[in-house]
Amino acid sequence: CRPKPTDERFNGEFTLRQWVAEAFPLAISDVIDDHLLKQNNSETILNELLVMIMETWLSCPRKAPTERMDLKEVVARLKTI
Repeated sequence: CRPKPTDERFNGEFTLRQWVAEAFPLAISDVIDDHLLKQNNSETILNELLVMIMETWLSCPRKAPTERMDLKEVVARLKTI
């Protein structure tokens, strides 16, 4: 059973972002909804796209604002996907 953002395990020091980061990129299928993976015949292409999206997502929620990716850069990166 996949955890939800409100799952008890994310109330302390361990965050949803950390859980995703630990699964990335080798166990990304543990994080992604099974329905997304089953809807596409080309699982390899879908996995590559999801990895690129998750790389971008993981670079956004940094604690220090100076470490965060600029939103213009995020948009530009997502447009290339």
